[in-house]
Amino acid sequence: MFSHRQQSTIDQYLAQYSEPDGVEITLHRQFSQVLVIPAYSERPATLTRLWAEMPTDSLLILVINAPALHPKTLALLAHFDGYCTRPGPQALWQTSLHKDKAGLLVINRCYPQALIPEQQGVGLARKIGADIALKLINDGTVQSPIIHSTDADARLPKDYFTQIQPSDAAGWVYAYRHRLPAPEHLKTAMRLYELKLSHFTGGLRWAGSRFGHASLGSIIAINAVAYAQVRGFPKRATGEDFYLLNKLAKIGPIIRLQGGRVVLSPRLSQRVPIGTGTGVRALIDQNLEKTALFYNPETFAHLQLLITTLTTAETTAAIEAVSDPKIQSYFTNSNCLSTFRKLEANAGRKTHFQRALLNWFDGFQQLKFIHHLRDLDLPDVTLARVLQAPWFQSPHALDIRRDRLEKIRDLA
Repeated sequence: MFSHRQQSTIDQYLAQYSEPDGVEITLHRQFSQVLVIPAYSERPATLTRLWAEMPTDSLLILVINAPALHPKTLALLAHFDGYCTRPGPQALWQTSLHKDKAGLLVINRCYPQALIPEQQGVGLARKIGADIALKLINDGTVQSPIIHSTDADARLPKDYFTQIQPSDAAGWVYAYRHRLPAPEHLKTAMRLYELKLSHFTGGLRWAGSRFGHASLGSIIAINAVAYAQVRGFPKRATGEDFYLLNKLAKIGPIIRLQGGRVVLSPRLSQRVPIGTGTGVRALIDQNLEKTALFYNPETFAHLQLLITTLTTAETTAAIEAVSDPKIQSYFTNSNCLSTFRKLEANAGRKTHFQRALLNWFDGFQQLKFIHHLRDLDLPDVTLARVLQAPWFQSPHALDIRRDRLEKIRDLA
């Protein structure tokens, strides 16, 4: 399945960087594809339904985890005890491998001897599952060299496993939508939240950024070799999806899929400081005529100029000569020119220099650039103003569904 070099990359990762949870796991059944889900404080019925809807030739790796003893999470583990068998009384994993339904591998990280450190949170839970998936791909248990990742409360489209075609991509991001809550004011807040996400990714793509994809752990699929190259999911309680995709985009394309959408939960959980719940809560009952909620579209024009400059520059002096005062302000504030000089000194060719520049100016640095311009003199704008942005004039290219965009236009 893999070239000698690719095999070496995977072997090195599994030997040196993989979590130890999967070392002893051997499954006596083969699968076409694998899906990883971290589960903390989830309803058993939701996950049981997702498992039942998966193709029978697929494997679900369920990492049931908690930072402390948690009754609801322990009840979830007990629920799946009824379906599974353990290889031994002390084992922290169990399986259900009946051929008339999808395989199930449950990893127990919610017992006292196996709790997830709070600061590593969902990132570690995803990494445990994805590391095991990589091991099973490597030993031939799973045939597809793709690690799928989603969340416990997601609903997957029927074409979920067939959307991805063979390519040199490092990763894929599925189209998505959130289920709309019943109360009208929450519907509006959810649509606005999706608009904010779509505005950001649409603006990035318009500016020529290769980081213009949604960063949601529930809609990601990862090339197995690329996963090993970037050393897996970051062990973080939040933002693990953003930082993984940020690393993947530096070694290969991230493809935005155009098939059926993954349907995400509208729950307003505040378990992490950033995320859907926190983002939607901040948008409830806002005065849309007066409240500035969105990045200024002009910011992305300056971002476009800077990306173009870094893409074509052969020397740091050429970058420094850019005439845009806002970009010059960013240079001064970030002290990035000294970094560019070091990159230039270490680059043997101009193409190496340009590649190093673009890898440095990654999704995180681009977000910092946007925030610098916002704080400088391009403050956030209202709904009516953001809808005039050029990327909202081509709604087919956006992450948000067209019907939801039209509903929002009616509010402006």
